[in-house]
Parts: sequence; C-alpha cells; structure tokens
Amino acid sequence: MRIIAPMMMLLILLSPLSGCVGDDSSEELDTVVPIPDLTAPNQHGENVTLSEFRGTMLVILFNAADWCGYCNDEANRTEELLQSMEGLDDRYTVSFVELLNDNAEGTKIASQEDAMNWSEYSNNSHSVLHGQATRDYIEETFDREDIPGFPSYLIVDLDGVARSWVVGINEPIVAEDVQVQYDAYLQDLNQN
Repeated sequence: MRIIAPMMMLLILLSPLSGCVGDDSSEELDTVVPIPDLTAPNQHGENVTLSEFRGTMLVILFNAADWCGYCNDEANRTEELLQSMEGLDDRYTVSFVELLNDNAEGTKIASQEDAMNWSEYSNNSHSVLHGQATRDYIEETFDREDIPGFPSYLIVDLDGVARSWVVGINEPIVAEDVQVQYDAYLQDLNQN
C-alpha cells in the first residue's frame, strides 16, 4: 500500500507528458509528392497557406504548448534557429511555420489567443498556426508518417515535398539539416 500512493502520484504528474516525444530520431523520406496543403489562421488572425512557401526551404515545427517542457524549449530557440538557417547558405530562402496543437493546459485546441501568447512568450516572429484545421492536419500527418509526438520538425523542399523529419529533443534540428536537404534536393534535380 505504501508504494501504491507514490506510484499513483507519479502517474498523475507524468500523464501530461504523454504526448511529448520519448524517442529521438530523424528520418529521410522517400516520398516525392508535395505535402498536403493547409490553410489556417496565425496568431494575428491572418490565414496562412503552406503552399505559399513553395520556392523556399520550409521548416514546419509541430508543437504542443506549455504542458510539454520540450515544446517550450524548442519554441524558445526557434528565432535563433531561424536566423542561423537564414545565415548559413545564400542559395535558398528559409521559411518557418509552427503548428500549435493545443492550449497551455493541453485541454483544448489552440485558439488565436493561445497562439499569440505562445508567440509572445517565445519571442518569435514566424507564423504560429492554430485552430481545428491545424489540429486535424497535425493528427493526420502524425498518423501518416508514424511520428511519435511533439516537438517534431518537417523539412520541406522548394517544390513542397517533405524531405526529412527531425523528431525528438536530444539531437534537435540545426541549420545544417536544412542545408543537407537542399543539397539532396539539388542532387535529385540533376538526376532527373
């Protein structure tokens, strides 16, 4: 009986982390079809469409909110990450979009207020998409690509094709990951 109470408390405390990533990995993708499109509002209430970023190397951060400590860490480093991606290689332009799954407590779909608070808290300039369409897109993408949880990055090439997933927190995405995928994109173009 003395063990049951502490174990129950531990279970209750850890349950909010169940959507956070426990597995760190990155995966090159073999698909050559563009990612499904998404149009959703950003933190300012403006509709953003992912296909508008074709012609750039698009990095999409699939993220939860405050309840996921790893997600906080990633959100807080995205502005610096974007600047390092933009400054690394002048052969391409980098675009960055974050898809926010839920509110700070993890109990509801992220609203515009949640997205604005998240953006301000993280001091980010990129679009933070939210709402039902965003939640549906995250769920469909995670199911299709067998992604274990948040935070996860998808690197998309100039033609809108997913090139690589970076999942997890021990080996987070770096600017060179985008450069590697751009070089692979060029190599694929030269072979065709």
